[in-house]
Amino acid sequence: MRYLPMISALAVLAGCSSSGKGNLESYALPLPDNTFPVRSADFRAGPLDKIEIKVLDLPDLDGNYTLNIEGRTKLPLLGDMNLLGLTALEVAELIEVRLAESYLRSPDVVASLTPAYIEQVTVEGAVESPGTYDVRPGLTLLEAVALSGGAADDANQRRAVIVRRVDGQRLMATFDLVAIREGEAADPPIYGNDLIIMDGSMVRSAFLDIVRTGPLLAAFRPIW
Repeated sequence: MRYLPMISALAVLAGCSSSGKGNLESYALPLPDNTFPVRSADFRAGPLDKIEIKVLDLPDLDGNYTLNIEGRTKLPLLGDMNLLGLTALEVAELIEVRLAESYLRSPDVVASLTPAYIEQVTVEGAVESPGTYDVRPGLTLLEAVALSGGAADDANQRRAVIVRRVDGQRLMATFDLVAIREGEAADPPIYGNDLIIMDGSMVRSAFLDIVRTGPLLAAFRPIW
């Protein structure tokens, strides 16, 4: 499992906040810079995603198309195409191959992908089903953990970490899920692009080792 690289600022972070139940509710958590997914070149098409296609010298094929639940769509001239699991580059290359068979000698295609669910949260660490999940309005930390199947048997539910980008910096805060469930602490809202990491006995990383040595933080602090 991958975790974000830490810098020496974390060592300061571990001891920079006082503990106490009151502190868990006294901070207004900052909003993220952006809630849209940070998509890399290896983003792959999935059900209901949208694809934009532009073809040089063949404007009849230009347009925006939506994949069905099976990851397929119908394109002018080319008919039904299965694009499930392909990157934007692979989609463009596939269309170029199909066009070269019947319509153009050297087709030039540009494709871009837009996910159907544009806001997502990543949950990792000691949870039953680590992964990326859709963010609906009003989602909270407890609900995000529930989306991942809940805490694993070895989870330390006293330390759930939220990592968020604010004002160009990666910030971190840790929360006590037990206190939240018992009504002793607020259940913080979760936004698209947040990363949640649940501590646990089987989770090993320099990041969580530092988190474990300090008090709970309800305010976000810079980590790199």
